[in-house]
Amino acid sequence: MKRLILASALALTTSLPALADATADALAKTLKERMPGMPLTSVTATPVPGIYEVVAGPDVVYMTGDARYMFQGALIDFEQRKNLTEARLTGIRADMLRQIKDEDTVIYAAEGETRYTITVFTDPSCPYCRKLHNEVPELNKQGVKVRYVLYPRAGLESPIGKSSIGIMCAKDRKAELDKSLGGQSVSLPACDKHPLARQLELGAQMGLEGTPFIVTDSGQVIPGYRPAAELVKMLARLKG
Repeated sequence: MKRLILASALALTTSLPALADATADALAKTLKERMPGMPLTSVTATPVPGIYEVVAGPDVVYMTGDARYMFQGALIDFEQRKNLTEARLTGIRADMLRQIKDEDTVIYAAEGETRYTITVFTDPSCPYCRKLHNEVPELNKQGVKVRYVLYPRAGLESPIGKSSIGIMCAKDRKAELDKSLGGQSVSLPACDKHPLARQLELGAQMGLEGTPFIVTDSGQVIPGYRPAAELVKMLARLKG
């Protein structure tokens, strides 16, 4: 997606006149007119004079007010010690998570009061996903609700992809997922309606590069495996 945006921007810079006094609204209008295929979400001013934040779908890039220069990367406020880009991406991921309904996941509910909710993109063939799954009972005891999103990295047509579809189509998803993450072979009939194609897309848009990929309900990412005790401490600090 970022390559598409930047490539479109290169074409744009060859034809746009300078817009020295462009406001965010004017810049947004110009981008919509000149780059109609760009999934523009918002254009807002940043704390840096003359630099605007452009949100296009799941991506955040920056552009000068005259629409001449576009760049990507982290915008950091050193005085406040805050990564402004990550803060925006966190909000975008939270919005994406809201598109994933509980009924399209495999839920391991917290025991007693739910203190934290995490969404875990998991691949049943992934060794560290299996290791994390062993921590789920302790996480549940610590008040952590775990929402599993099946994310077969090899694709839906792969053996693990077909197995993942079967799990989501099963009457008892938890039992079948327990088997699969326990290393057992799972062969189940598929069904026409399952959410995995869309969830693969959402995971990629969130920046998922490996599993397990843990996202808090506020959109913060905790990559990779963590023991339950460490993960609970991280969740407390992030919620903080």
